[in-house]
Amino acid sequence: MTTAGLPWIPGARRALCDLPGTSLVSPRLAREFGRDELQQWGLDPDTIDTAAQVISELTSNAVEHGGDGPMTLDLTEEGQALRITVTDRGRPPAPIQAGSPVTGAESGRGLAIVEALAEAWDHHHYPSTATAVWAVIAVRRTTDSRTLPIPATDDTGALT
Repeated sequence: MTTAGLPWIPGARRALCDLPGTSLVSPRLAREFGRDELQQWGLDPDTIDTAAQVISELTSNAVEHGGDGPMTLDLTEEGQALRITVTDRGRPPAPIQAGSPVTGAESGRGLAIVEALAEAWDHHHYPSTATAVWAVIAVRRTTDSRTLPIPATDDTGALT
């Protein structure tokens, strides 16, 4: 697990965590990593809880659908937005969408949960068979009493 700053964006923070893409413990490890980093960044408990849920859903999907390659969790805070990206390596390009799970099904709700919690989310397939799924959530700090608007994102998840 590594943490790195973003020197080209004043005030931005970034944390990266590489995880095994086939391990059922990867979502738990990713949540723990995310919680630890976001607490160090001074984010409020509600923001951290929301981020942990999104991290859990995205990493669980990567374990289930991402093939046998590793995955990377990328947390990027820019202003009042936190972008959570999970990139898996080993999945051929396929449509990704939030949907309604089959009644009684034990799975199939992950992206619907992400859609409900995030300001925006989407995915990008890379020619190398890697897939990145990202979500942007509003950031509140432990010292904030309000949440500011979320910056716009382009179709690759980059904040504009």
